[in-house]
Amino acid sequence: MRDGLNTKRIDMDASVIIPTYHSWDKLQSCLDCLASQTVEPEKFEIVVVNNDPSDPTPADFRLPANAQIITEGKPGSYAARNKGIAAARAELLFFTDSDCLPVPEYVESGLRIAREHPEVSRFGGDVALVPNGSEWTAVELYDYHLGLEQRKWVERGRAVTANLIVRRDMFDRVGLFNSEVLSGGDMEWNDRAAAAGEPIVFAADAIVRHPARATLREFAQKTRRIEGARIRRNARRGAINYIPPIQKLIPSFRTFKKLRKNPDLSWPQVLAIWRVQYILRLVRVSETVRLLWFRQPDVRK
Repeated sequence: MRDGLNTKRIDMDASVIIPTYHSWDKLQSCLDCLASQTVEPEKFEIVVVNNDPSDPTPADFRLPANAQIITEGKPGSYAARNKGIAAARAELLFFTDSDCLPVPEYVESGLRIAREHPEVSRFGGDVALVPNGSEWTAVELYDYHLGLEQRKWVERGRAVTANLIVRRDMFDRVGLFNSEVLSGGDMEWNDRAAAAGEPIVFAADAIVRHPARATLREFAQKTRRIEGARIRRNARRGAINYIPPIQKLIPSFRTFKKLRKNPDLSWPQVLAIWRVQYILRLVRVSETVRLLWFRQPDVRK
């Protein structure tokens, strides 16, 4: 399952695996954070997987002494993560993204919670969203209050790969990430793990900061990717429902009430966030109709 990785000499406490694609500037900031960890650099390694071999490392790029850059030509971050797993030397694998900023205690906290829970093989670390500028925009506020909520994902048995910690031998039991998909592979892998009875624990102190999505276009693209991945999963199971989620055409008054109860939000902010959510609900319905009624989903992706 791991191409003989069980014979690899384990001489690191942790391996941090980071896929990257044309994002050297963001990756530099991520690596600068990892160079300032409270754990000694000789106790963990950083494996960066460049997902475009034709895009060389910039000449002025600052690579920490405990880091290496390898390449994976097969498109997709999940193929890149699998390549990182094969190259990693530690038993405990930390997955994050090139646009994430790990706090100084990130590795130390992950190692500690793994020691405290020897019976658990996967952990979802916290993802703290931060604004891209000095003030939060409506779209960023939507991401903060209704978007990426790692604690809730963990409660559902999942965790995004922006901050996922896994014991190496779990990939023997569950398998690697699905390298054929370009989106949703983290949820698909976690669903396999949950189906196999593998528990997951929220690692509240193993934090990465992540810039909130800044534009509605970014969110619309993400919504389409997620909906496409969901439909493809259903297609592989033979469980396609050709009736679109028409209830999404109605604004969510439950969400409105939830936002209104938040003392940190003003009325204009509540209405702005609610508007963003409704637009994305419409995007999801239109994408469902497009894929199911006008274009048969490709179950291979």
